[in-house]
Amino acid sequence: MHPAAAARPRSPAVRRGFARIRLALPLALCLPAGSCRGLPGMAGDAAPVVFGLPVPLTATDGTPDPYGELSRNGAQLAAREINAAGGAGGHRVDLRVRDDRGDDSTAIGVARDLAGDPAVLAVIGHVYSGPTLKAAPIYEAGRVAAVATTATSPEITRLGPWIFRLASNDSVNAAELARVARGLGARAEVMYSNEDYGQGLSRSFVRSFTREGGAITGQEPYLDDTRDLTPYVERLRARRPDVVLLAGSTAEGASRIIAEAHRLGIAARFMGGDGIESMASKGPAYDGTLVGVLFHRDRSPRARAFYQAYRAAYGKDPDSSAALAYDAVYLLAAAVRAGHTDRAGVRDWLATVGQPGGAPALEGAGGRIAFDADGDPLGKACVVGILRNGTIQLSKDGR
Repeated sequence: MHPAAAARPRSPAVRRGFARIRLALPLALCLPAGSCRGLPGMAGDAAPVVFGLPVPLTATDGTPDPYGELSRNGAQLAAREINAAGGAGGHRVDLRVRDDRGDDSTAIGVARDLAGDPAVLAVIGHVYSGPTLKAAPIYEAGRVAAVATTATSPEITRLGPWIFRLASNDSVNAAELARVARGLGARAEVMYSNEDYGQGLSRSFVRSFTREGGAITGQEPYLDDTRDLTPYVERLRARRPDVVLLAGSTAEGASRIIAEAHRLGIAARFMGGDGIESMASKGPAYDGTLVGVLFHRDRSPRARAFYQAYRAAYGKDPDSSAALAYDAVYLLAAAVRAGHTDRAGVRDWLATVGQPGGAPALEGAGGRIAFDADGDPLGKACVVGILRNGTIQLSKDGR
């Protein structure tokens, strides 16, 4: 998500010198995922490199957080592939996994631990925007580069020169959702989870949709644990929108709204951002829902190769969290292959990726990797898919 989200607290149900790179680099970055296994030159000839991996493995109530597990799995898959192919320039890649619980205060402690450990070369994370925003000053002070994966808050832009991210931000993603929504009708209703992610995505969507010439019929906040959502849906039926944006940070409240709307015969099209990506697992009852995702297996050969490798390794489908964590490991391994085994060298190399005269952009499972001057991804936005038969399929402008 990721899914990916502005200050994105999650319920239990619940998102930054190639000239010196040798021939081994295209092998690691561009061949299908898993195809490097078994090549000679196993990792171990040089000292290991350690990347911190702060992910939300458990929610604040102690229940598992699926996005954290997916992120960890994606990162570990990349590390295994790299190590099986000889490592990053001969260096074995090790991951130091820490559970930030998707919680701001816990993330601060985790960041202090990782930044204060001289063995940690760089950090992959955080997954959610809230923890990323709180942890960033610590990484800045510790002079350790952090590559956030599915953190999408616009506030992450300009946090400092040591902070990068792989996910397009909510303003960019909302603009793409609004473009698709406007093609489906002139009237849109906005329903948003009443926290930072939902509020931010909805504001950006409203600006973009009205700029496209559309009209907003209403804006309604909701809570995932609201027992009875019928009054919300009744008001929705009275306003008769063509499209409904569900700017939720989880699929729980959004799926209940859709189910009640279907029961009442509301014909509007429903859509959401990466926060509701997990709705695909709820089955065909939600077919037709549009979802803006940060990764899709059919978007490129690299994405398809990653999908197949992940399925083979874990027996289930990956999502955006897994894909962008996987990409982050390969990105940092490329920095090491380029000869950068100190924190400042890694940061300086990352800042050149995709820049004129710098390191070329990389092709990852989640799309092209290149950074602007603020460490944000260049030329990247969500892709809008449609739920069909319990899966997210690429759509043609929502159809």
